[in-house]
Amino acid sequence: MAQQGTKWVKWPTAGLFLLIVALLTAVRAEAAGAPQTGRYALAYAWEANLPLALDYRQKIATLLRLQPDSQLKIVGRQRDYGLVWNINGSMAQAKQQAEQQNERLRRAGFKPVQVVAATSFSDLYHVRVRQAGSADALRGEYARLQNILGPKAGDKLAIEQIDSRQWAIVYRGWERKGQAQQSARTLASHLSQSSQAPVLIAAKDRPAVMTAADSSLAEPRKKTLASAPNNNKRPQASQESGTGLNPKIAPLLEEELRRAKLPAKTRTGWAAYDLSTDSYLVSINLNQSFQAASMIKPFVALAFFHQVDKGKVAYTSQHRQMMEAMIQHSSNQATNWFIRLLGGPARCESLLKKEYGRLVGQIRIREYIPASGRTYLNSAQPCGYIQFLRALWHHQLPNSKEMLRVMALPGPDRLVYGTNLPQNTEVYNKTGTTALLCGDMGILALRDKEGRQVPYAVVGIVERSNMPANYKQWMQVSGGVIRYFSSLMYAEMKQKHNLL
Repeated sequence: MAQQGTKWVKWPTAGLFLLIVALLTAVRAEAAGAPQTGRYALAYAWEANLPLALDYRQKIATLLRLQPDSQLKIVGRQRDYGLVWNINGSMAQAKQQAEQQNERLRRAGFKPVQVVAATSFSDLYHVRVRQAGSADALRGEYARLQNILGPKAGDKLAIEQIDSRQWAIVYRGWERKGQAQQSARTLASHLSQSSQAPVLIAAKDRPAVMTAADSSLAEPRKKTLASAPNNNKRPQASQESGTGLNPKIAPLLEEELRRAKLPAKTRTGWAAYDLSTDSYLVSINLNQSFQAASMIKPFVALAFFHQVDKGKVAYTSQHRQMMEAMIQHSSNQATNWFIRLLGGPARCESLLKKEYGRLVGQIRIREYIPASGRTYLNSAQPCGYIQFLRALWHHQLPNSKEMLRVMALPGPDRLVYGTNLPQNTEVYNKTGTTALLCGDMGILALRDKEGRQVPYAVVGIVERSNMPANYKQWMQVSGGVIRYFSSLMYAEMKQKHNLL
């Protein structure tokens, strides 16, 4: 019925039914034709391990030319860390953006991006505990809090420079808001009443002035590089006097270098070592120092396992996961995690020179690996790689078995892939790659016709002095020379040991 003034008028029953049907049809039609009002983001990865997510972010940022933190953010979803660009767009906009990126992602070997609802993940937070006008003003409070919190929580503390004039003690929790608020309350309970109240800040991977690792596994500062004694009496690899390059191989390698048309100021280093006879096959520029790039990572592993061997730290499942990330996946974040654990680059270098000086040679670990991956300050010598690989194969290093296992995990190599070596060759290696360096160092193990294992070590390094105009071409050419050298060494070993 409908009311008109003070009178009631009865609607026909059939007419009322038709009106209701018409209204419902109109609502459904409008809903079907209306655009979706949800907002969407692009998700590139979900990882249970934070350093892997951070490392993946840098690779994606470089490939797609996106800015970490402002565009590519680390977020939370259940127990995983996600790498997300929250474009906060419609479904159509998100799909269009994903299609534009997926071809580049596939060509580079990455998984395609996923379109996800912007409400399906959570922002993450750190806790700023206290700030001051200098880092030194915070060191006392930092040490006190680290002591109170213990190793598990204390390791998340850092002193960060937050702007040009201010430093802060930051609890790097990478936590959801509720968890971060609980952490802030816990931290507040350990501060004096006159202290600033802890506040939540957006979780970012900011550079640290000081971290918990600065006092964890480090050697005492009073023992400098210059004064550290070198009492290492580890066995040394023998080099045949004056061999340099095998005379049969020299003209072949020289011709390949000419054919590659490398830049005029390119330096190269080559070494091959027969582990079954303890003698060099080839050595050129053996004692020259070259940039190490990611080939520094096995030395970082050695420094860490030394501390494990001394009982200063346990090798937990987390350490194992991070070790695999550093060596197999060449994670820069995982590498920096270990270097921090060892007390920083200088202390890592000092430990190696003190305990393994004759083995590592003139190694230099002078920097954390930058977020950009452009690491040019760390260096090593071909002889250092050979000595390391020899001692590793003969199990003369702490936890050699585990290091060999990790170096044998499937990953990139320039010693077998793309060469004429048998595809069932056992490979224990670590590559190194920057815009200025292409290298590989590793052990190759084959079988002779009697079934005996015949191992040998190969090192190939190509270093240039300026940035290439075409990075991809530079990698292909320099990597090709290393593969050619590895093929030559295989031919030499095959003839020498009657290999299959």
